[in-house]
Amino acid sequence: MYNRPTNNENATKLPINQDAWLLFSFDKLDVIRLHLALGESMENHINEWRIIFFVLRGAGSLNVEGKVFDMGQEQSIAVEAGKNRFWSNTGDQPLELLVIKSREAA
Repeated sequence: MYNRPTNNENATKLPINQDAWLLFSFDKLDVIRLHLALGESMENHINEWRIIFFVLRGAGSLNVEGKVFDMGQEQSIAVEAGKNRFWSNTGDQPLELLVIKSREAA
Protein backbone atom coordinates (compact mmCIF):
# COMPACT_ATOMS: atom_id res chain seq x y z
CA MET A 1 0.00 0.00 0.00
CA TYR A 2 1.19 3.52 -0.77
CA ASN A 3 1.51 5.72 2.27
CA ARG A 4 3.53 8.58 0.79
CA PRO A 5 2.97 11.36 -1.72
CA THR A 6 4.21 10.38 -5.18
CA ASN A 7 5.85 12.59 -7.80
CA ASN A 8 8.38 12.19 -10.64
CA GLU A 9 11.24 11.98 -8.16
CA ASN A 10 9.95 8.80 -6.51
CA ALA A 11 7.69 7.39 -9.24
CA THR A 12 8.72 4.73 -11.76
CA LYS A 13 9.66 5.90 -15.29
CA LEU A 14 7.80 3.78 -17.83
CA PRO A 15 9.84 2.12 -20.60
CA ILE A 16 8.24 4.04 -23.48
CA ASN A 17 9.51 6.90 -25.66
CA GLN A 18 7.36 9.49 -23.90
CA ASP A 19 7.86 11.18 -20.54
CA ALA A 20 5.57 8.82 -18.60
CA TRP A 21 5.65 7.98 -14.90
CA LEU A 22 3.80 5.28 -12.98
CA LEU A 23 2.48 7.05 -9.89
CA PHE A 24 0.51 4.15 -8.39
CA SER A 25 -0.08 0.52 -9.27
CA PHE A 26 -2.58 -1.79 -7.63
CA ASP A 27 -3.81 -5.25 -8.63
CA LYS A 28 -6.13 -4.00 -11.36
CA LEU A 29 -5.44 -0.28 -11.55
CA ASP A 30 -2.52 1.92 -12.67
CA VAL A 31 -2.27 5.70 -12.41
CA ILE A 32 0.21 7.37 -14.79
CA ARG A 33 1.33 10.93 -15.51
CA LEU A 34 2.04 11.39 -19.22
CA HIS A 35 3.77 14.44 -20.70
CA LEU A 36 3.96 15.23 -24.43
CA ALA A 37 6.19 18.09 -25.57
CA LEU A 38 5.08 20.61 -28.19
CA GLY A 39 4.29 18.76 -31.44
CA GLU A 40 5.03 15.34 -29.92
CA SER A 41 2.85 12.31 -30.72
CA MET A 42 2.70 8.80 -29.36
CA GLU A 43 2.92 5.68 -31.49
CA ASN A 44 -0.42 4.17 -32.47
CA HIS A 45 -0.99 1.21 -30.16
CA ILE A 46 -3.60 -1.11 -28.72
CA ASN A 47 -4.01 -1.26 -24.98
CA GLU A 48 -5.79 -4.19 -23.35
CA TRP A 49 -7.01 -2.03 -20.46
CA ARG A 50 -9.89 0.39 -20.17
CA ILE A 51 -8.44 3.87 -19.78
CA ILE A 52 -9.62 7.23 -18.55
CA PHE A 53 -7.57 10.18 -19.77
CA PHE A 54 -7.78 13.49 -17.89
CA VAL A 55 -6.07 16.53 -19.41
CA LEU A 56 -4.25 18.33 -16.62
CA ARG A 57 -2.70 21.01 -18.83
CA GLY A 58 -2.45 21.87 -22.51
CA ALA A 59 -4.41 20.61 -25.50
CA GLY A 60 -4.18 17.60 -27.74
CA SER A 61 -5.93 15.17 -30.02
CA LEU A 62 -6.75 11.62 -29.09
CA ASN A 63 -7.17 9.35 -32.12
CA VAL A 64 -9.19 6.21 -31.35
CA GLU A 65 -9.41 3.93 -34.38
CA GLY A 66 -9.52 6.89 -36.75
CA LYS A 67 -11.97 9.02 -34.75
CA VAL A 68 -10.27 12.18 -33.44
CA PHE A 69 -11.22 13.84 -30.17
CA ASP A 70 -9.83 17.33 -29.57
CA MET A 71 -9.26 17.67 -25.86
CA GLY A 72 -8.36 20.59 -23.63
CA GLN A 73 -7.52 21.32 -20.03
CA GLU A 74 -9.78 19.67 -17.43
CA GLN A 75 -11.53 17.47 -20.01
CA SER A 76 -11.64 13.71 -19.68
CA ILE A 77 -12.52 10.77 -21.89
CA ALA A 78 -12.79 7.01 -21.41
CA VAL A 79 -11.58 4.48 -23.99
CA GLU A 80 -12.52 0.81 -23.99
CA ALA A 81 -9.89 -1.92 -24.06
CA GLY A 82 -8.64 -3.31 -27.35
CA LYS A 83 -8.89 -0.05 -29.33
CA ASN A 84 -6.10 1.42 -31.48
CA ARG A 85 -5.23 4.83 -30.05
CA PHE A 86 -2.63 7.56 -29.82
CA TRP A 87 -2.25 11.12 -28.53
CA SER A 88 -0.79 14.15 -30.31
CA ASN A 89 0.06 17.45 -28.67
CA THR A 90 -1.74 19.98 -30.87
CA GLY A 91 -1.55 22.90 -28.47
CA ASP A 92 0.93 25.68 -27.86
CA GLN A 93 2.28 24.30 -24.57
CA PRO A 94 3.22 20.91 -23.14
CA LEU A 95 0.36 18.42 -22.85
CA GLU A 96 0.06 16.74 -19.46
CA LEU A 97 -2.34 13.87 -18.89
CA LEU A 98 -3.43 11.78 -15.96
CA VAL A 99 -3.96 8.24 -17.24
CA ILE A 100 -6.06 5.82 -15.19
CA LYS A 101 -5.83 2.24 -16.47
CA SER A 102 -8.25 -0.44 -15.29
CA ARG A 103 -7.80 -4.17 -15.87
CA GLU A 104 -11.37 -4.89 -14.80
CA ALA A 105 -13.64 -6.53 -17.34
CA ALA A 106 -16.14 -4.18 -18.96
